[in-house]
Amino acid sequence: MSARINTILILGATRGIGEGLARRFHSLGKTVIATGRSQDEDKLAQLSKELPGLQYRVWDLTDLANLHNHVKGILTDFPKLDTVFINAGIQNHYLLFEQAPNNDEVVQEITTNLTAPNLVAQSFAPHLLNLAQSGVKTHLFLTSSSLAYFPISFYPTYCATKAGIAAFAKIMRMQLAHTGCKNLNIVEVVPPYIDTALNAHHRAQTDALQGGPDKATPPMPLNEYIESFFSALEQTEADGSLKKEIGVGFGAQGVDVWRGAFEKLYEALGLSI
Repeated sequence: MSARINTILILGATRGIGEGLARRFHSLGKTVIATGRSQDEDKLAQLSKELPGLQYRVWDLTDLANLHNHVKGILTDFPKLDTVFINAGIQNHYLLFEQAPNNDEVVQEITTNLTAPNLVAQSFAPHLLNLAQSGVKTHLFLTSSSLAYFPISFYPTYCATKAGIAAFAKIMRMQLAHTGCKNLNIVEVVPPYIDTALNAHHRAQTDALQGGPDKATPPMPLNEYIESFFSALEQTEADGSLKKEIGVGFGAQGVDVWRGAFEKLYEALGLSI
């Protein structure tokens, strides 16, 4: 529940879901640190003026060489950071057998959506665990997608990377169980198709592949998603911890189907996912 969150780092907070989360957490009185790429610095500065007290850092997640320096700097400035929300992502549309994708574009998508989130999560994990072991409730949110559970042909690399995030979140949770720490929650965030800039540049193409705008699946309005996310955030597990997944719409359906099929198999192996 949101009351357990005090200081939150939101990676990828200059537009779409990330910006919506930053605004809402700020409105709840949380200390919010927002990040964005160097080309988004003006937007970050604008947010900090509009939302007094909001802190920001310029951080390009694809710059892996400086990742640990960014982590160290944030933890130095915010030693009581209790929540990290990894939300950055890009989405490209291409048809493998008709238009071979540019290799650099594919690598950038994998780096942004999977490699960097993996390294960021690992880098903050010791801090969050140590704080949790001292008695503070801590949280790591990893944003996957409904397309992690229902991959579609439009976004080959995006679907694969988000499936990787979904798997990584479960693996982190399984490894966390071995520490015996109950105060650190690892939460997979599973959004549906939302009306954001993520897919705006190729929406016409994906609509066309579905038979045109009149037949295509409509995106959920961003404000509706943010409302649904925060409503789901208040729903807890039986022990009072945050839910393992926060899915909305089609994302919630994907999670339910996956757990209905695999959770008992993991339990039979003595694994908590």
